[in-house]
Amino acid sequence: MEESPLQGPVKEQEVCINCGFCCDGTLFFHAHLNPGERGHLPEKIESDSFSEGDKDYFRLPCNYFSGKCTIYDQKRADICSSYRCQLLNDFAERKITLSEALEVIREAMKMRTEIFEQYKLITGDRTDIHFRKLLQELGKIQKRATTEESLGIDYEMLLAKCNIFETLLIKNIRSAGDFDKMKIGGEPEV
Repeated sequence: MEESPLQGPVKEQEVCINCGFCCDGTLFFHAHLNPGERGHLPEKIESDSFSEGDKDYFRLPCNYFSGKCTIYDQKRADICSSYRCQLLNDFAERKITLSEALEVIREAMKMRTEIFEQYKLITGDRTDIHFRKLLQELGKIQKRATTEESLGIDYEMLLAKCNIFETLLIKNIRSAGDFDKMKIGGEPEV
């Protein structure tokens, strides 16, 4: 398969197709749209678009993501084909091999699945949730607890696992620019 304006080089596509963290709510709550894109987007992205100040975004997880992008070879928001995570950059710069990149993704997915399972056990909530939303929900639980009330070892272990997962994301997947934005106090945007 050759590179097209909608897709990157074949081996980079393999990294993206196997991951999807930038689309599924693992890394971001929303994605940035370029000026003039609204009104010219696929229907489900358009319906999830919004403006904040003078910038346009669409909410994540993307409704075209179902284990992988279902419109990968079609016209989508510009960010969908231009965002480059650190893992993809490291692979393109030959700092890691394709098999190493895919192993990072497998380990991250395994850890995220364990977090989701533990969250469901602790809360009893069986609805599907994405990682950013899970962090919000854990924060709400923590705020409701009084200082004298212990949240329990299971909750503390889940928080620790979330912190380890975030560290893995920061070290291997989030771009350096995303990390800098997080340090300043904002939620990075894709």
